[in-house]
Amino acid sequence: MNQPDPQIDQSQQQGGVNLGAFNEYKHVEIGDVIAGDKITIQKVEIIVYTGDAHPTTPEMRAALLRAYRSEVAVRYMVWRQRYATLPMVAQTVAAPRSTGPLYEREELTFVALRRSYAAEPTEHVAYTFTDLREALARDDHLMLLGPPGGGKTTALWRLALDLAEAGSGGDDSARVPVFVRLGGIQPGHSLRDLISAELQSAALEDAHRRRFPLTAHRNLVNLLDTLLAEGRLVLFWDGLNEVPRSEFVLRAQALETFRRTHPGRLGSLTQSITTCRADDHAQLVAEAGGTDPYPVQPVVIQGLDQATIRQVVLGRLGDTKGSALLDALHQPAHRTLADLARTPLLLTMLCTVYDTAGTLPRNRGQLLQAFVRERWAWEAARRPQGWIPPEVQEPALAHLAYTMTKSEGRGTSVARHFAERQIRPLVSSHDSAELLRQARDADLIELLGAGAQVRFSHQLVQEYFAAVALQRELLATTKLNQGSWLHKRILARYIKPGERTGWEETLLLLAGIEEEGSIAQTLIRSFASRPLQAARLLEAEGANSDPLLRDEVCKEALRQITDRAIAWQRRFDAGRALSLLGDPRFPVTLEAWQASIAQRGDTFTPTGEYYWRYLPAGRYHIGGWKEKRSVVEHDLAAFWVARLPITVAQFARFVAEGYREDRHWTAHGLKWRRDRTSPYLWNDPRFNGANQAVIGVTWYEATAFCRWLTAHLSLPAGYVLRLPTEAEWEVAAAYDGSATPRTYPWGKEPPTPERAVYKDWKLDAPAPVGLCPAGMAACGALDLAGNVWEWCSSHYNRYPEAAYTLEKDFTPRGDSVPLRGGAYYRDGTNVRCGARDGDHPDLWNFLSGFRVVVSPPLAHTS
Repeated sequence: MNQPDPQIDQSQQQGGVNLGAFNEYKHVEIGDVIAGDKITIQKVEIIVYTGDAHPTTPEMRAALLRAYRSEVAVRYMVWRQRYATLPMVAQTVAAPRSTGPLYEREELTFVALRRSYAAEPTEHVAYTFTDLREALARDDHLMLLGPPGGGKTTALWRLALDLAEAGSGGDDSARVPVFVRLGGIQPGHSLRDLISAELQSAALEDAHRRRFPLTAHRNLVNLLDTLLAEGRLVLFWDGLNEVPRSEFVLRAQALETFRRTHPGRLGSLTQSITTCRADDHAQLVAEAGGTDPYPVQPVVIQGLDQATIRQVVLGRLGDTKGSALLDALHQPAHRTLADLARTPLLLTMLCTVYDTAGTLPRNRGQLLQAFVRERWAWEAARRPQGWIPPEVQEPALAHLAYTMTKSEGRGTSVARHFAERQIRPLVSSHDSAELLRQARDADLIELLGAGAQVRFSHQLVQEYFAAVALQRELLATTKLNQGSWLHKRILARYIKPGERTGWEETLLLLAGIEEEGSIAQTLIRSFASRPLQAARLLEAEGANSDPLLRDEVCKEALRQITDRAIAWQRRFDAGRALSLLGDPRFPVTLEAWQASIAQRGDTFTPTGEYYWRYLPAGRYHIGGWKEKRSVVEHDLAAFWVARLPITVAQFARFVAEGYREDRHWTAHGLKWRRDRTSPYLWNDPRFNGANQAVIGVTWYEATAFCRWLTAHLSLPAGYVLRLPTEAEWEVAAAYDGSATPRTYPWGKEPPTPERAVYKDWKLDAPAPVGLCPAGMAACGALDLAGNVWEWCSSHYNRYPEAAYTLEKDFTPRGDSVPLRGGAYYRDGTNVRCGARDGDHPDLWNFLSGFRVVVSPPLAHTS
């Protein structure tokens, strides 16, 4: 969303230069906003098709495709400059369908997660990239998932530009991109009808909003079936989440049917990329009974990193104002906005609002509010005569957005006559058609299909205006002194416990724009049984959220996590809520760590919420998990094991304060660290939830954390904080006071998702810690089975004889360090107490974390 839309000046379009049979050149001028009200004008050449509407010869067909690619390139050429550069990170994955070139390129980082869950994967099968062409080289059909405003559509536009330019450059094998808005599908229409309608209505507009028809797009309709049969197309199905809610599953099934019935000829396949909001896609699978109705390769779009955010901000606002905005985003009061800045659309809005006002809004809702008002002010200053004031436009557009969102039978596009009919009663003294034109000029709506269809410029904009309509309704009841009981009754229409209703984003925006607080609090309390949604609403409120209300939501999340009768999916959401609100189950500050040490008990029991779980001194049998394997008795001193694996929030303090202090590292670890300042995956949003188990850490990093923390705590005399030996880990997991160790931490029963986080959860990252109370060990520790493999401090090859011998250091790529406990991506055999794995101390992976013990230092071996 930019101000204004790409513009074309048709004054240079008279005449043309002949380009051989059935083609000629013409010139167009395209305008693009570069900063504030500054617009750059660029004259470009576009190829015009002059042949028959139904190409009858190979030469005519080639000319049509040449002109079509030229139109696509001009249509999306602004995205060559608007895309911000990011480096590409590639990882080894399961064998791809085919190999292809890698491209050093732009903007967002995508993460593709293979759908297959191998019983014994040798490594995590995710790969990271910045170019969708690489993904299409591996898989013919992709589902691009991301948050609202996350860059899904613009990623398609940039890819369309790349493919068009590849074909225009003489690569006859290049696919032909076709962009299709799924939200524009009409009742009774097929996907083939939708493609045809999209092509026939394609146009560009000049600076005066005069349409420039794209004739090659229109004529391509007559080649459509041929190109589908030949497998020459890449179909961009944009916005699966924008189809009518009542048709969500049906449209996904239609996409699957279309994919299977248009495979292309042998050796050449029709390809496709479908976009969808990630949360809506999860709901789609749930509505389909747990089976994905459109099972194509998912690709998760990641947010912008700090370097890219800085590049975008300085590029749009200049050094002085851009630096001021970046400084403002780093202030604690703007933490929520700093998170929003990782979303491309919202970062653009932040730049626009800050450029005009010089200040930042409080939250996402007020950001949308400020952006819309800025668009109105910009357009009013540009064309003051006949301007319809915002106090008239806002209720009209709000009613239209509310009606569109409420109607399950419509998508995000409606007929223009329907839109005018909706707003006409609210603008009796103004022309409804003129209001729509002015909203279009302000970049708030789009007119599609020769002006016959209306949609908001982005689904977030529609949801913002729907939130305004809800706010107006709720405020009207307040003025009637009918109080919060009616608020609850109204809000109940949009809340279904355990289900997504399509109103989630609208309610988040409502919580942000509501000034008085009472409506927002009523809204949040309406989600009392859904702490994740309530937590998101609290975050949407920003810095002014009620701390007592935050405590209420936090307590409910904690209750759900510890309730074994609650399904694991709900406990997972409750854990994610605590990640947003602050999880009190583990110490983070040094003061909290010291308090946890003081509160430790000396009773072996599963009860109580103590962080440190006591294991008594005694002689324990170690090993012998498999037949004919040796069993060794070890005399263990009493020790305490952490109830949970170390989390991201806990490790973050070490990264900030101790990672670069040499004294905490072993000799080999210090050589390995070099100039590193954090673990490899530290800034990856998949793995940096505050209460996720930290992963991506080497044994060297885990050991340095323990030494750093030991140096800052007052521990019992003769004890240190360190990684457990295999003997200590095994006792914590399997010992229950009897002579026979448990098969699993909870007993003999086989693993289920209620007892452990393992493959059946189908996660692409660790879960928040401690979500399986039914999997608790006898000592009271959680997650000793599943979630993450845990580093130990004895030698892998000297088990079980030296399982209670602490290694002082390990040589990189030489020694093997044991890992215990299984992980979120492994199967049930790996969560047995006797399951072992090993790795080199300088290697990290997606599955390995650690927990700590307070134990005697023991005798070291070198």
